[in-house]
Order: sequence, then C-alpha cells, then structure tokens
Amino acid sequence: MGNFSDFVIEQFGRLQNKFRQKHTQYKGSDADELANFRVGALLKYGKADMAHMYETAKDYCRKHVAYIETHGINGMTVEDSLEDIAVYAMIMLYMRKCSKQDSGNDK
Repeated sequence: MGNFSDFVIEQFGRLQNKFRQKHTQYKGSDADELANFRVGALLKYGKADMAHMYETAKDYCRKHVAYIETHGINGMTVEDSLEDIAVYAMIMLYMRKCSKQDSGNDK
C-alpha cells in the first residue's frame, strides 16, 4: 500500500482535472459559472439565490451518497461518486464564500 499523504495529494490533482472537464461540460458557452446549480435550484425551490443553489449542490451530493450506501466499498462506480462528492464540496466552499461576501461577512 502506498503512502497516504502522497495518495491524497495525487487525488487532488486528479480532481482538478475532473472539475475542469465537468465544468466545461456543464457551463458550455453560458457565462453563468453556476448555471447547473441555478437551474436545479429554480426547478426544485423556485429560487436561485446562493442559499438555494447550495441546497441543490447538497441534493446532488445526496444522490452519490445514496449510491455509495447501496453499493458498498466495492461498488462498480463508487470511486466516481466519491470524486463527484469531493468536487461538489469544493463548489460548495465557493458558494459559501460568495454568500459571505454578499452578506458583508467575508471573514
């Protein structure tokens, strides 16, 4: 088994590439960086402010958590789901930062 720290750092590099690929796919030619979350929030909540887009991101994570729960550690695409959850977590950190800036509490 390899070194834990090296493994985690390597995965962050892989996730960076995964984010770039998916971001291009979801964003398309639209200038709205969070278009996928904005549309999801509008469909589910009828609002697309940062708080509702954040809830939408949590919904997207839950879908992957449900898959992981039902397929166990050796499930066929568990690795993809775990990677997607990690990418969503980074996007949610960005949403949190934006929300704090919008409220004037960006410390």
